Parts: sequence; C-alpha cells; structure tokens
Amino acid sequence: MLSMAAALTSMVAGYSEDADCGGQTERLKLRAEVLRGQSLRLADEDAACSKAFGEAFSTPQGPARSAAIREAALAAAKSSAEIGRKAAEAIDDLHWLAEHGNPALIADIVVALGALRAAVSGTRANVRYDLSIVRAHRTAAQGADETADLLDAIERADSSLLRIDALSAEIDTRIANRLSGD
Repeated sequence: MLSMAAALTSMVAGYSEDADCGGQTERLKLRAEVLRGQSLRLADEDAACSKAFGEAFSTPQGPARSAAIREAALAAAKSSAEIGRKAAEAIDDLHWLAEHGNPALIADIVVALGALRAAVSGTRANVRYDLSIVRAHRTAAQGADETADLLDAIERADSSLLRIDALSAEIDTRIANRLSGD
C-alpha cells in the first residue's frame, strides 16, 4: 500500500507544473520514487520477519521456543514500525500536492491518501499484535525499555491516521464545494 501511495504521489508530482514552486514538484517526484523503492524493500524485509515469526511458533515447546517467538515478534514489530514511519513521512508531500499540484489530479491524491491510510493502519495493527506477543513471552528479567520506541510508533501511527483523515476530509469538502458551485 505504501508503494501504491508513493507511485501515485510521483505521478501527481510528475503531471504538476513547477511554475513558481522552485522545483518542489520535481523534488516531491524524486522523493516519491525513492520511497516506492524503499517500500518494496521494506515489504520484502517484513515478509522475511513474518516467515521467521511463523517458524518460531513451530519450534518445540520450551524456553527456547518462547525466546524465539519473542525475538521474532520484536523483529516483526520493528519492521512494521519502519513501514509506518515511512508512510507518515509521505503525508506532508500529499498535503503539498493537494494545495499546489495539478488540480485535475486531486482524486489521485485522495486515492494515495487511502493507500497511505491502509499502510499506516496495517502497520499499527501489526505492531500492536507483535508487542502483545513480545509481552506474553517476556521473562521477569526483560523490561519494557526495549518496546518503548514501538509504543511510540503506535502513537505516531494514531497521529498519522488523524492527519490523513483530516486532509482527506479537507479535500472532500473542497470537491463538494466545487460540485455545488460554491
């Protein structure tokens, strides 16, 4: 979903004039193209973490199994959190394009926001679930310090979802006003 949002961002920037923008649309286009490549790499890394997570559950019962599950869940949570962080960084670019990009492509920005929302909400759900597994397999000697940054990632995801929803609503209102002739 992040790759789709990045591809749409790149397309909108590519079809937007850069007059009076000091090269900003070209910078956004290049940044989105880099993000698209990064998102595909991150998806592959996340798939590898998911596979390791599944393999940990197939480990024979015992302390080694619990430790393997915990470590795999922690790695999976970190992987998902990174995807969410990259998605959050893309919000400002879509906001700028909604204000300054080609107005004929506003619907594509809304679709990109929807893909970004799916990426953020999906990663948020994965991080939360993975953290619940980490906690379930934590020993008395292991503290919460190792998961503090992941709890922050959930809060950042919540904030990102609010920003995406607000921008989507703002664009929807703008489209509705055009439709009604206001």
